[in-house]
Amino acid sequence: MAASAESDENSAMGRRQLSWRRAFAMLKMWSEANISASFNYSAPSRSQAAREGNSSARLAPQEVMVGVLLTVIDLVTFLGNTVVFICPAVEKRLRTVTYMFIMSLAMADLLLACLVMPFSIIYEVTGMWMFGRQFCKVWISFDVMFCTASIVTLCFISLDRYCSVVTPYHYPKRMSRKRCIIMAVTIWVYSSLISFLPVMQGWNEIPGINFDIGTECVFVTNWAFAIVASALAFYIPFLIMCSMYFFIYRASRLKSRRIMSQTLDLHYHPNSKRPNNLQLENKATRTMSIIISVFVMCWLPYFVLNVWLAVHSADVSSDVITFVFKVITWLGYCNSTINPMLYAFLNRDFQRALKKLLICRRSQVDIGADMVSIVTFSKTAQEAEYNTRVTSIPNGNKTKSKQ
Repeated sequence: MAASAESDENSAMGRRQLSWRRAFAMLKMWSEANISASFNYSAPSRSQAAREGNSSARLAPQEVMVGVLLTVIDLVTFLGNTVVFICPAVEKRLRTVTYMFIMSLAMADLLLACLVMPFSIIYEVTGMWMFGRQFCKVWISFDVMFCTASIVTLCFISLDRYCSVVTPYHYPKRMSRKRCIIMAVTIWVYSSLISFLPVMQGWNEIPGINFDIGTECVFVTNWAFAIVASALAFYIPFLIMCSMYFFIYRASRLKSRRIMSQTLDLHYHPNSKRPNNLQLENKATRTMSIIISVFVMCWLPYFVLNVWLAVHSADVSSDVITFVFKVITWLGYCNSTINPMLYAFLNRDFQRALKKLLICRRSQVDIGADMVSIVTFSKTAQEAEYNTRVTSIPNGNKTKSKQ
C-alpha cells in the first residue's frame, strides 16, 4: 500500500511538472508572439485585422463614406485655390498689391490640399500610417507650416485692408509692391520656423511618451510647445485680425456718414442704379462678420483643445477625445476650402476673370458694392470714395460732381 501511494504521488508530481512545463512553453510562445508583434510595429485595430485576414481588412461602409467626404473636401480646396492662381492671367485688374496676399493665401491652402490632406485621408480611412517615421515628421511639419502660413496671411490681409481704409492717401507708399513681396516672404519664413525647426529637432516631444512609429503618426506636444506655438500661430494673429477689422468697421462707418452728408445736396436721379451708402455699409459689415465668424469656427476649437490637452495632460488615447480631435482638425482644414470663396470669389474683378475663363469672352459684370471691396479685396478706399461722388444722369452718361 505504501509503495502504491508513493508511486501515485510520484506520478502526480510528474503530471504537475509536465503541466507547468506546458504552461511555461505556452507563456514563452505568447511572449515571443508579443515581442514579434511589437517589433513589427503593431497597428491599430484595423491594421491588426488586415494582418489576420483579407476578409477582415475590408473597409466598412462608414469608412468609405468618410473617405469620400474628405476626398471631396480636398478636391474642392485644390480646385478653388487653383482658380485663384489662374485668374490674374486673364484679368489685369487682379494684378494688385492686395491680390499678392490672396495669392500667398491660395499657395498655402493649395499646398495643404496637395501635401497634407491626401496622406491624412489615407491615414484616417485605413487607420495605419504607411509612409515611415521620417516622412511622418515631414508631414507634420508641412501641416503646421501651411496652416500657420494661411492664418498669418489672413492677418496680413486685414492689415492691408486697414491701411487702405484708414489711411487711403498713404496706402500706395505704405503698401508698395516691393514691401508686400517682403511681407509675403516673411510669412513663409515665420511659418517654417514655427513648424520644421521645432518638429525636426523634437522640441515638441514629451520624454518617455512614444507612439508606434511603424503604424502611427501622432503630433505629440508638451505643454510649453503647445502654448507657445498656438500663441504664435493663432492667438496673436487672431487678435491682430480682430483689431484691424474693428478699426476698418469704425472707419467705414465714419466715411459712409461723411459721404452721405456730402451727397445730400447733389442731384440724384430716381432711376439711377448707384447703390445706397447704407446698403453698402451693411454689406461691408456682413462681410466682415462672415470673415471673422468663419475663421473663429474653423480654427478656435482646434487651438483651444490643443492647449487644453497639453496643459491638463489629458488621456489622448480616449476614443471620444481622439474622434473630437480628428473632427476639429478637419474643420481647420475646411478653412482652406472656404478662403477662396471669401477672399476671391466675391471680388468683382475675380468674377469678371472667372466668367472669361468659363465662357471665353469678355463679359460685363455689374459693378456694385464698393464698400465690400474696400473691406476685403483689390479696390482701394480712394477709388471707392471717388465712385461714390459720381452721379448718374438720365441718358446714362456719368459726370463727376463738384465739391
